[in-house]
Amino acid sequence: MLKHDSWTKAHDIALVFLALAYTTDSDLSNAEVESISTSLSRWRPELTKDQVHAIVLEAGSVFFESEAEQEIVESVRSLGTALSITQRREVLEDAIRVAEADGVLLNSEQNLLSVLAGAWDIKATKDRLIDESSARLENDPEWSILHDIALLYIVMGHSADGHLKEVEISAMIDRLGEWETQLTVEEIRSILRAAIDYYSQGPNENDLTDSVLAIKEALPKSQRLIVLDDLVTIAKADGTVIESEKDIVESLSSAWNIDVRIAL
Repeated sequence: MLKHDSWTKAHDIALVFLALAYTTDSDLSNAEVESISTSLSRWRPELTKDQVHAIVLEAGSVFFESEAEQEIVESVRSLGTALSITQRREVLEDAIRVAEADGVLLNSEQNLLSVLAGAWDIKATKDRLIDESSARLENDPEWSILHDIALLYIVMGHSADGHLKEVEISAMIDRLGEWETQLTVEEIRSILRAAIDYYSQGPNENDLTDSVLAIKEALPKSQRLIVLDDLVTIAKADGTVIESEKDIVESLSSAWNIDVRIAL
């Protein structure tokens, strides 16, 4: 189900909230659904409870489609353009309420809130809201866009034979160092270790989608192309590029709207 002609900003907000509530732990609790509905009611006070629930269901139908990632990105951008900065702050406040409805602000939820705040140019608001949150914070090491990039490096390196070869790790360190030239080799290794630790826990498809979406939101197309080139370099590091590695590059090219063919 694609967005229909009667799609409204309330639908965009609901879709963003659903992404926040579901993709972080692959579950929608009753408390989270109720929090989403309550927040939407504040935006559309003229609607009945049933009408609000209908909006949530319609947004949910889009969310569970295969092209949901692109639809979410479009909703984030649409809200960033259509809403005033005051309204964007209010949506972020509601997003925090949705995230903390189960009593815990997961690190992945904090990361996704950071993506929203960055896209809407309200990072200071996000920092304040998290500081003021009454929910228990999951205090994993801070996750940055470099960690997202490193995670994709690891997916690429591990996909060939289920192991990370030294030559692949060296290529990852070299490429990560080019993103932040002021970092020491040990700092780069620390980022890579954190990403490896996360990967070793067996992240699900939604976790990886979060990183893909974060990179798409944080980096312009020219830099997303560099990430793809990095991945090709890592795929070639052991001398052999297999079909699954080609599939990863092609999938990311599509997700990031990069219509170029990279030689493999």
